[in-house]
Amino acid sequence: MTKRELLSQLQAALTAKNMFAIDGGNGAIGANDNKRTIQNAIECLQTPDETMNEYLTVIKLAYPNIYRTMTENGREWLTHRHNRLWIYNNARMIIGGINK
Repeated sequence: MTKRELLSQLQAALTAKNMFAIDGGNGAIGANDNKRTIQNAIECLQTPDETMNEYLTVIKLAYPNIYRTMTENGREWLTHRHNRLWIYNNARMIIGGINK
């Protein structure tokens, strides 16, 4: 799959979630990122909200203060441009699912 096709899929996934961007560690994920980073963002956006809530539970158990900050500050973490990807990546790493 070409990078252009991945960027098109990313934009479609963002639109489906009512988001305008998703942030990795260095800002919004886009054309300057490698294909694996873009693919990871697409997989994050395509993950069902029920699974994301389970990932949030993993974060709650591992990092209770971060959990409290993400859930109590009035933002919807499922559509927050940084929090969704952070929870997705870190929860998968904690449960050992990052290595496919």
